[in-house]
Amino acid sequence: MKNKTNEKLLENTLRYRRTKKGVLTNMYHHMKSRHNIDFSLQEFHSMYLTDRKFIRLFNDWTKSNYNKQLKPSLDRIDNRKHYYAGNINMMTWAENRFKQAKLDGKRGRKPKVIQMLGNKVIKVFMSQRHAVKELGLSQGNLSEVLNGKRKTIDGYAFVYENKELIK
Repeated sequence: MKNKTNEKLLENTLRYRRTKKGVLTNMYHHMKSRHNIDFSLQEFHSMYLTDRKFIRLFNDWTKSNYNKQLKPSLDRIDNRKHYYAGNINMMTWAENRFKQAKLDGKRGRKPKVIQMLGNKVIKVFMSQRHAVKELGLSQGNLSEVLNGKRKTIDGYAFVYENKELIK
């Protein structure tokens, strides 16, 4: 009985994440896990549930049978600043990744990420992305640790090899 309840809950969650409100809620929580934001979830819904660009992107994504490349995604116009109404732009996931790749090339080498247990270095990763992929971590959780909002993930601390490289 409990297994069926969990399956139903998972099914309902997945269904909700494919609704306009679900996509926006997910975006909001990802933004909040990485940066300070100065608007509530309700305000965020109000900004985008009727936004023509978001609706067009959402409809294209659903028509594509939920192709991740076409999923609506939020981009910070100025990456040095946090998420606020004048600094965000709605685009597809693929466009956002392409823009990020271009920026990474302009900024030069990204700093290495060091995984630590106490004062002992466990592993050095070429980038935050490599650590996320190799360890199966949440990008948001790792960002929180690297930015000092959280101390550890599963008992491990993570630091940048050279903090001077971070703007």
